[in-house]
Amino acid sequence: MSTKKTIATIIGVLLMFGCQFLPPVFGLNPLGMQVAGIFIGTILLWMFVSVTWPSILCIIALILSPLYTYSSGLSGSMGGWITSFVLFSSMVTYTLGQTGFLKRCAVWFVTRPWAQKNPWLFLGLLFLAPLVIGSFMSPIPAFIVCLPIAEQIFKELKYEKGDRFPQIVVLGILFFASLSTAATPIAHTVTTMALSLYENDAGVPVNFVSYTIFGVAACLVTFAASMVLTKFVCRPGTERLSSLDSSVLKSETTPMSRQEKYTLLVFVLVVAMWLLPGIIAPVLPEVASAISSLGTPTPAMIGACLLCVLHVEGKPLMNFNEAVAKGVPWGAVFMVAATSVLGSALTHEEAGITAVVSGALSPIIGSMSPIIFVLFIALATVMITNFASNTVTVTLMYSISLPLVYGGAISGVDPAALTCVIGACACVACATPPSTAHAAIAAGSGWLNTDTMLKYGLLWSVTAAVIFAVVGYPIAAAIM
Repeated sequence: MSTKKTIATIIGVLLMFGCQFLPPVFGLNPLGMQVAGIFIGTILLWMFVSVTWPSILCIIALILSPLYTYSSGLSGSMGGWITSFVLFSSMVTYTLGQTGFLKRCAVWFVTRPWAQKNPWLFLGLLFLAPLVIGSFMSPIPAFIVCLPIAEQIFKELKYEKGDRFPQIVVLGILFFASLSTAATPIAHTVTTMALSLYENDAGVPVNFVSYTIFGVAACLVTFAASMVLTKFVCRPGTERLSSLDSSVLKSETTPMSRQEKYTLLVFVLVVAMWLLPGIIAPVLPEVASAISSLGTPTPAMIGACLLCVLHVEGKPLMNFNEAVAKGVPWGAVFMVAATSVLGSALTHEEAGITAVVSGALSPIIGSMSPIIFVLFIALATVMITNFASNTVTVTLMYSISLPLVYGGAISGVDPAALTCVIGACACVACATPPSTAHAAIAAGSGWLNTDTMLKYGLLWSVTAAVIFAVVGYPIAAAIM
């Protein structure tokens, strides 16, 4: 372990287990000091050390506090629905990604005949591919399947590493892959984490369809605005695209296999079970209620079982052990488990943290109009998530901003809609290599320089934040 990590580990652990013995400050009671220490220590360890074992240590620290027993601490963390959701949805989407379906989708987008008529139509479809693909799975595979296609284009058009066009294209694929996780909560850890925190506080879940309406609408507006910025601000230079022969991109495409078809069918079934209740509720309320009663993780669990049971050519569609080992982001699983119980501890009335935070920030934000407050939170979330983990960001910003709404420090803000904005903005990370795993891959590819990444990545990210606040928030407030 490096010196930096060693120091961060010592400080983090001392904060988690030592703050309860310090004299109370800032108006906190002893329990509030203990919970605040656990929160700050956990954030510190997440940012500078790891997201795995500190998450487990966070759960242990809360179990040892007066707020939780062993049973309630584990049921509120590892037993929460979001933990199972991340686990099984990741297994299902990983299996679909292994079939080659994602690459087929990406190639389909950029080989439409009418896309060849205009370089900007082609570029728009190239950027739309990761946005659509990533809306239903992790942004990492969405980025990874689109990058080789872009590299093939660079090769055909004889671009070199360092040229402006490849840099903007790779950054665009990275940005829209990140943005895709804000479109829907399907298989997306960050957005579902935000919704889970809200459900723990409000006792009422945010409907997947309601969030999807908000997310898709805001993402489409962001897509249009980003394309305008690309053309008039980034100016990548698209002259060579007119000479591209798209048939080259189709050369490696083969007919869909039975394995791919059956896996896709199971995936569609899982997604339908998530979305149908919100769609058919006005017409078939009893059917919608029956499906909803299964819970959010159950469709993914059913999908995982079906993929293991169904065989093609003597082999199951899903290799369970492989899907668990390679398809599940275990760091995210443990992190969302810790976040679930940590979020409820921070807002617990006995801890008193909500009242202290509201009192301290009321003079600053009390005079803000609701939309200015939402815009402020959106911009702050986007700036933080581009330099820190997005899962850390969503936990931090929710824990800071929602108590202000619940505590009355800021009035007129819809807490469910604000939660959606925070969850969406925490996804938009593309300006620095450490912000996300696919951002690190993009920077390491050699096609994208970090100065271009920072300059235009922040421009696009801030644009997204403004749209989520100004366009997305009113939509979310109206339908939730």
